[in-house]
Amino acid sequence: MKNFRIIIAALVLLAALSGCREDRLAINYNAADISTTPDEHTMLAGFAARNELSDGLHLPLYTHCMVIGKGTDKVCIISNDLMEISPDLSLEWRKEISAQSGLPLDRIFMHCIHTHSAPRNGGWRAEPGGSNYSHKERLHKVLVENAVKTISDEASFRPFKMELGKAQTSINGNRCEKGGPVDRDVYVVRFLDTKGQPIVSIVNLACHPVCMGPKSLLVSSDYPGVYAKILKEAWGGDVFQLTGASGNMDPEKGPKMKEYAEECGRCLADSLLKIKFEKVRPTGEFKVVNDTVGLPFRIPEVTPEAVEAHAAEISQWDKTVSASWKDDVQGWKEQILSRFSSGDVQSALNFTMGAVNINGVIFFFSQGEPFCEYQMGARSHFPGKNVIFAGYTNGQNSYLPSAHAYEYRKGYEYEIDQMHIYIKAPYPLSDTMPEAYAAAIDKTINEVL
Repeated sequence: MKNFRIIIAALVLLAALSGCREDRLAINYNAADISTTPDEHTMLAGFAARNELSDGLHLPLYTHCMVIGKGTDKVCIISNDLMEISPDLSLEWRKEISAQSGLPLDRIFMHCIHTHSAPRNGGWRAEPGGSNYSHKERLHKVLVENAVKTISDEASFRPFKMELGKAQTSINGNRCEKGGPVDRDVYVVRFLDTKGQPIVSIVNLACHPVCMGPKSLLVSSDYPGVYAKILKEAWGGDVFQLTGASGNMDPEKGPKMKEYAEECGRCLADSLLKIKFEKVRPTGEFKVVNDTVGLPFRIPEVTPEAVEAHAAEISQWDKTVSASWKDDVQGWKEQILSRFSSGDVQSALNFTMGAVNINGVIFFFSQGEPFCEYQMGARSHFPGKNVIFAGYTNGQNSYLPSAHAYEYRKGYEYEIDQMHIYIKAPYPLSDTMPEAYAAAIDKTINEVL
């Protein structure tokens, strides 16, 4: 009888421990190379002034996938060393990952670090016969396979600890306005195994990876690849970036060549190596939310007549971003007017965003290129919370100028008055947009707390 009671007690204890393991947060992480091959010469993304194909590799490109799970509940965070993936293509690839892994679509966040030295994966260059087609096809295959493997490989999930640190950087500056708003804060979140060894570290700051400008023809992850190599050697584990609200943030000296990327990367690494990390209390918090906000245009209803009138007005402007401005406006007008027949013109610009709470550390994700003021505002509105702010997620579709930019205007003409022509939005955003977007950020973060 005594032995029977001992056996029952042991089974109860084992069941309890098993339940605890199922409720514990666990991590799986993988990275895969998405670089070009030596015989691939591709058109690099991001600079209209660049018109020659790539001629070499400076630093490899990777797709990074981190999956956090609590039992069967998981979230997948992907960061790609790419400039952008369009909203439509991002949705298509996320749907593939979801279908193959069983993870719900709204639990998959696909970020790009926004390096302007990665191949384009859209447009005619990425179509069959184009210079970028073979790379895009391989990128697609590798990115999806790496994510599905990381989500599905249950045996590779392991418990983790978290550390968080904060530093300052001098590598970035306001790219539109001398002396304008700048966010020099850099956050690092480290995920460690139970023995304290780093699994992966995430660096979050607001700075375009454009140290390598239009004259550079090298494939590269730019400054993030430079500091990542240094930090991996110093810390162990892997390192990747979530690029913050960088719409108005560039490297301080502006785009140059690979030597400047190496200079900025080393400078940032020096700052991060001095961080004194603090342990994140393992509260077991784990929550994911998604939201969509309709950002207002300058008129309450976009009509064909409004598009015609707007095109006639702005085509006469002298100060524009491109010498082909009149032709660009005409192309925009024709495309928007053609979309009315299919009902594909809305009177607000829909933007998706989401947030993930892991042990009280908040990862916020947004489409587009928000200005740095949104990042600083979100952190100030939630004192005592650590907010990792990432733009360029689930599709790149618009700059999001700040309220200051709308008020100051000089230097921000493209982002305020001209970008809708190139992103094919039906109308420019209203100066009330900043208030609507900032409120949506706060709402999403509040929901995940």
